[in-house]
Amino acid sequence: MFFYISIIIGIILLSFGGDYLVKGSSGLARKLKISPMIIGIVIIGFGTSVPEIFVASNAVINNSSDIALGSIVGSNIANILLVFSFGLLIAKDNILKVVSIGDMFVMLAVTLLLSIFLIVGSIKTPLSFIMILLLPVYFYCSYNFFNKNIEIDEIDLKDNYLKLSITIFVGFFLLFLGSDIFIKGLKDFAVYYNIPEAVLGLTLAAIGTSLPELAVTFASVKNKAEKVLLGNILGSNIINVLGALGISSLFGAIIVPENFSFISLYYLIFSALWLYLLTRIQTKKIYLGSFGLALYLIYIISLY
Repeated sequence: MFFYISIIIGIILLSFGGDYLVKGSSGLARKLKISPMIIGIVIIGFGTSVPEIFVASNAVINNSSDIALGSIVGSNIANILLVFSFGLLIAKDNILKVVSIGDMFVMLAVTLLLSIFLIVGSIKTPLSFIMILLLPVYFYCSYNFFNKNIEIDEIDLKDNYLKLSITIFVGFFLLFLGSDIFIKGLKDFAVYYNIPEAVLGLTLAAIGTSLPELAVTFASVKNKAEKVLLGNILGSNIINVLGALGISSLFGAIIVPENFSFISLYYLIFSALWLYLLTRIQTKKIYLGSFGLALYLIYIISLY
């Protein structure tokens, strides 16, 4: 019955980790006089994509490229339909107005790129270098063009750079530690209650790739850092493709399995377009959030 304690401890660590990460990142953005959107995209987006990078690379090395591809496709769908929809439900302010159209179009472009890979059937090493090189180019454009004129919050002189950096580091550490403990607790829970392996794998995969983003989402809303929230979603999806997929395919060609469900391809494209449409739709957030969560539930059910 120790798994109950693991689950509780994991949730607590995730809560503190997300809170520290958002506070530190928002403070650093003010000190550096840059948009919190940039912090969300580069620092938090990259940090929450680290699990996908390791999982995908390890999968390719062990000749399981389908796992690498599945983790990235599933993560990008979950980031929008699950994580961002959750943010819409709990946010008090309109978080749809803080997005840069440039960042949004890059996210749509990399989603199209991933979709083409899925249709063609493989991702080979020469393309890996191009994808990896495009990532710093995107960071440069986002900082110098897409978010250059976004209003910056007042500088907080109480915290120095060292304290903010330590806060961010501690936030990342608690997120990863909390995710690991929480997932292990869920696994023991599933084994104890004889939950089918297929259900176990699918559930843990979804939770494992979404926990850091969910924790950051909750902390962003709590600390009124909506730009960090949306930046994290956009950054994670872009880095998952250009970074995680690009790096992992350096270790070998990634082949799309014959039994790959094209339902995932349709949901991948739809979720990206839906996020774009959300920035153009003015309606109650609770409806949009509920619709997104309902779609994600339908997606999970359809995989069976």
